[in-house]
Amino acid sequence: MFVWSFLSWAVLPVHVHSFNYTPKQDSVMKMLDMALPASGAYMLPNVDNRNVESVNSAYMKAMDQNEKDMIGKSNAIIFYTKQTPAMDPMQIVKGLLIDLFAVMGAAIILALAEDKLRTFFMRFWIVLLIGFIVALNSYMLDLNWMGFPWHFIKRELVDVFMEWGLVGLWLAWYLKPAKA
Repeated sequence: MFVWSFLSWAVLPVHVHSFNYTPKQDSVMKMLDMALPASGAYMLPNVDNRNVESVNSAYMKAMDQNEKDMIGKSNAIIFYTKQTPAMDPMQIVKGLLIDLFAVMGAAIILALAEDKLRTFFMRFWIVLLIGFIVALNSYMLDLNWMGFPWHFIKRELVDVFMEWGLVGLWLAWYLKPAKA
């Protein structure tokens, strides 16, 4: 899983077009630096939620009006960082640990269902099904609710199915059921 992720982002051309380029990026960044108060996630346009403590009728009314006002206009979801840090080596360690826990979860599922998963094919498909669930409950929801562009989502889906497919092949081979 970790190796595929590295290959996908650093070696293979899978993500070359995940993010679009704009020749006006310098002026856009200057404007964002002036307009955005801090690092964070922003949705534009949005209701002023800086002092909202709970979802109440006034907030819901403002959200409904904002949704109506947005129709036919441009919008943006921005993940903004005031100062980009150098890559921290701990990111590699954390990424490896996250992948390790994901694979451990799949291995536990296979171990718990060992008596039902007698064939290589069934073990492989169960792990691939985990990837399918991950894809549906993450990237496909982003496509549906947040309007993430398909050119971005499809590359993420390639990663999910390659990662879980490779893990599925390995676990299906490695976790053979005990002989009766």
